[in-house]
Amino acid sequence: MDTKYAFLKEPLLHFLLMGGVIFLADALLASDRKEQIFVDQSSIDYLVKQQERLSLRTYSDEDIDQLIASYIEDEILYREAYKRGLNQGDTRMRRNMILKLRGLMIAKVKEPSEAQLKDFYQNNLELYTSPEQFQVDHVYFKDESSVSPGLLDELNQGADFRSLSESYFQTYGQSSINSPRSELASLFGEQASRYIVETDSDHWMGPFSSVQGLHFVKRSGIAPPKVAAFEQVAPYLPMDWQAAEARKLIDAELDSVRENYSIVVERTQ
Repeated sequence: MDTKYAFLKEPLLHFLLMGGVIFLADALLASDRKEQIFVDQSSIDYLVKQQERLSLRTYSDEDIDQLIASYIEDEILYREAYKRGLNQGDTRMRRNMILKLRGLMIAKVKEPSEAQLKDFYQNNLELYTSPEQFQVDHVYFKDESSVSPGLLDELNQGADFRSLSESYFQTYGQSSINSPRSELASLFGEQASRYIVETDSDHWMGPFSSVQGLHFVKRSGIAPPKVAAFEQVAPYLPMDWQAAEARKLIDAELDSVRENYSIVVERTQ
């Protein structure tokens, strides 16, 4: 056999050729692979529990679907921000990278006209409607050592609750406050807040425990939602309009890159 073709029988050459073919095939296939975003039931349970505790209400299937969609959106934005190098020099990486990418998109939004602001206000009145306000009378103690045994009866018999409460920084020293549902838990703790929301009684109830101390509460009324006039919210409208326009840009960006991801939601409940 001609010696100039002998090298074709070398095992090393066969190995290198085979490796090259495998590498090329893998590279071609990799271009069609999608990054996977996996959302399992434990992640969903955590998100729902966290939001229900803050909102003091049970989330519907529609609410849960929206939570999952928001989680997936943030995950896509995070990965896209990483690919664009927005992690450089950032120690609080994930949240800041998402905010940076959103910021780049928002920078493309122009200033609105007066007519656009008026249209935006009329089409989004729910944004400028204050939620119902729970009117709450409140007596606070740092611990149970300061609570007299018959205090609840005294309160329900008309005792001056304003003179009984210890100073409570969460309400800036006020014994009667108005609060939306979303802020009740941070003021009075979860137990007292649920009572305030769910009770039909106008009696004092307590003590309820929270991380701050002990609370006696009475719901004295509920103020209905109220729509703010255009003039009242005019200073905030440009920012809100720009945020809405930025939302459209973010949605368009997500639509353009979402096809690069394989999204798996494992929801068993």
